[in-house]
Formats: sequence, structure tokens, C-alpha cells
Amino acid sequence: QASGRSVGAMKGGFLKTVAGSPASEPQPKAPGCKVWSENVAETTAKVFEEILTENNRLARNDLERRVRSGTGVRAFQGRCCGDPNVDEPEDQQDAASRLIKEFTRLPSLRDMVAPVMEQVAEIFNRVKSRGQKDGMEMDSEAEIKVLRDVLKECLIRHILKCINSVNSTSHASGSHDAGLLATPQGYYAGDLNSISSDAIRGLMEKGYGYMDDFMDGTVLDNIFNEVEFMDADGRLTEVQQQKMTGYRTDRIGWLTPEALDREKQPGLSALFKKMISIPFELNKKCSLYLQAGANFQVACYPVKAYYKMHVDGGYEDLNNGRKVTAIFYPNTTWSEGDGGSLRVYRRRENPFQLAKMEKTQAREPEGPGDVEEDIEPRGGRLVLFRSRDMPHEVLSCRRKRYAISLWIMGPAGPGDQPDHYTPT
Repeated sequence: QASGRSVGAMKGGFLKTVAGSPASEPQPKAPGCKVWSENVAETTAKVFEEILTENNRLARNDLERRVRSGTGVRAFQGRCCGDPNVDEPEDQQDAASRLIKEFTRLPSLRDMVAPVMEQVAEIFNRVKSRGQKDGMEMDSEAEIKVLRDVLKECLIRHILKCINSVNSTSHASGSHDAGLLATPQGYYAGDLNSISSDAIRGLMEKGYGYMDDFMDGTVLDNIFNEVEFMDADGRLTEVQQQKMTGYRTDRIGWLTPEALDREKQPGLSALFKKMISIPFELNKKCSLYLQAGANFQVACYPVKAYYKMHVDGGYEDLNNGRKVTAIFYPNTTWSEGDGGSLRVYRRRENPFQLAKMEKTQAREPEGPGDVEEDIEPRGGRLVLFRSRDMPHEVLSCRRKRYAISLWIMGPAGPGDQPDHYTPT
């Protein structure tokens, strides 16, 4: 619980002070950097703690609800990681419980003070400015109430961002048991029927599949315009080391849903929401034990750009956790002569297939070489393929080409064995 000092400080206008008063502005440490005094950071962290636990833990329960509805680890039970004063039994803890606990401890909250309060100040000043333009002035009591509401939302979003970052960047170890399993029973944002049966069948039987019109109409146009603006704004950068070796010549940037401006980026917001559902749907229909994730890569391939043949994942020492690659193309006016196709090579035999071939004395394993298909990056098209098994490359473009990728983590094994999938 927050101390009486932090409660009193907040009631006395502490939030207003740290959010905007020049007397309590963090002092510059270096260009672009700010540092908060230990006393202010400690008191602000206790205010964070109080906001999470007040009103019967309303904000903390809201945090858990968002974590679980976004990952589906288990249904929300109206109880966030147990009584704060009683340790939850080990056998009842899951990845969501552990991550929520970790990022709501006082030391973690103290580390969040600078980014959260800077965002609070920006949003609050914007709200206040709009109100003044409309002739509405807030008194001191109203300002504190608005600040608390803004702070609560910014705090929850920042904790969510931290949790999603940890989950999305879990690699080999995380792909086994440390990530957040995308259980269909915990998904409440749709009916989990966005992927065509042909695309799923292709993924399970050939190692790759694709469908058109995953997003279309005005939403597709918005996605293209928003990605094009990101590129023009310099937010996509070259992968210098790989460019120097001649391996790839595209530009990339990383985005999460929390980083989007929903008013200015409605297309990407809608796309991310729909792509986040992919592991839930595949687990429902194929039992792949995929994990939830929300770390997206936006790539731009300028004219003549390419990406040589590679695989996105691997097994054993080469296991980076990636199990399924999902790529969406927003290129609204693409034609066959524009090049830039995704060339998919024949699926490599995985260790489970090799073991079966050895046991049954089947044919000798074949290495990658034969081209399976060249898939055009047409607007609205979604491609899915097995990250560990499918060699692929991006052919040289004759016009600028965009792609938005989500690497879905999961353990090697479930869904990888021969004869695992029975078409229905």
C-alpha cells in the first residue's frame, strides 16, 4: 500500500507539480535525456502503486483484464494475481501472473516514472489546451481528477507495453514455456475465423499458405498511406550489417499497438488487432501451441531492393523461438510486372520428419532447392509459413514494396510431426 506521505502529497497537488510545474521539472542530464530526483521518483512510484490498488484494485484488475484478453492465458477471474499480501500458490501462477507481479512491484514502477509522466504531461496539456480553445476552464479539483484518469491510463498502457515487449522478444527459452500461450478460450475480440481454410491447409500440409482480402477497402488504403507516411518520415532504417554483406537492402522499423496513434493510424490499428488473433485461431484449429505476440516489423523495399534466401527460425542451437511467420502486404496497386515476389522454396525436412524417415527407411532427405511458388505482394494478401522449415527470399522490386510481418513464437514439436494434421 502507498504511504500516507504519498497520499497526502497527491491530494496536495503533487500530480500537478510533477506533470507540469517548472519548479519540479526533471533536470536535463544530456541532450534528449532527463533524470528525476530520487525523492520525486520514489514518491511518484508510490502514487502509481496507490492508483493500481485503490477502489478494490480497480486499475490493477483492468490491467489483468487487458493482459489476458490480449494473450488468452486464462479467463479473467476478477482477481489479479491473488491477494497482494498473500503469495499465490506456485501451482496457480502462470506467465501472466508472473509478469504482472514483476511489473507492478515498486522498483519496476520507479523505473517507469520518467516515460509515464512525460506521456501524462503531454496528454494532459493537450486536453487542457483543447478545453481552453472551447472556452472550458478546469478548476484545481477538476485538473487533479483529469490528471489521475490520464495517469491511470498511461500507467496501464506502459505496463502492457513492457509485458508485450518481454513476451514478443522471448526467443528459444521463451518459445517453450516462458511466453503467454494464445489459448482460444481467452480470446474475446472476435470469432477466430479470419483465416481461410485453404491458407490453413497449405500451412499445415505444404508449410505455407496465403489468402487475399485479409484487409480490404478503405482500411487497406489507410494502411498503405500510414506505412508510406512512416517511410517518408524517416522511421524505417536500413539493416546496415546485412546491407554491407549484400544480404538484404530493405528498410525496417518496429511497432506495437501501444505505439500507434489510433486517430492518425486507424488502418494499422485495425490490422494489428486482426493479426494478433492469428495465433489464437491457429491454436484453435491446429493445436500448434503458439504464443501471443504484438511486435510488428514494417519493411520497405525500394526499387531494386531484395532479400536473399534465408529461413526465419531453426531447431536446437538455431532455435530463436519463431514458429509461424505472418506477412501482410498493403500494396494497393500491384501488378505482375512489378517484381518483388516472395519466392518460397520447398519445405525442409524437420527433425521429426527425418526421424520418421530413418525409422521407416523412407527416401533420402532432400535439401532446399526447388522453387515452390512466387507469391506476389498484392494489397490485402496475408501469407503464413513455418518459420523454421521454409526457405524463402524477396525478389528484386521494380517499384516500392511494403510488408508488415509478425513472427509468432512457439515450441518446436506440436504440429511439426508428420501426420499431425488431419484436414476437415
